[in-house]
Amino acid sequence: MAMVETARKRDPFRKILKLDALRKKQDTIRAKIAKLEAREKAAAQKEDTRLKVIVGAAILANIKLNPEMRAGLIAILEKAVAARRDRAFLKRKNWL
Repeated sequence: MAMVETARKRDPFRKILKLDALRKKQDTIRAKIAKLEAREKAAAQKEDTRLKVIVGAAILANIKLNPEMRAGLIAILEKAVAARRDRAFLKRKNWL
């Protein structure tokens, strides 16, 4: 019986198979982690977009009720919006 155990312990093919199996598990786990991280990132982006929509809608609603606040918002937009495309859009909408 001792010879069989020694042969098993020293069998390099068995070690290769075990390493291969572990690497496959590792790849599977990495794929699952990447998928979960992508979901978390997408959820965070969705929440960020929702926040911007809600805050923006509230500000626009407030400006309808208090038109004198419009100049302050335009000043903020002048400073905060740098992207040429976004500035062009705001100009078309009479916000710059």
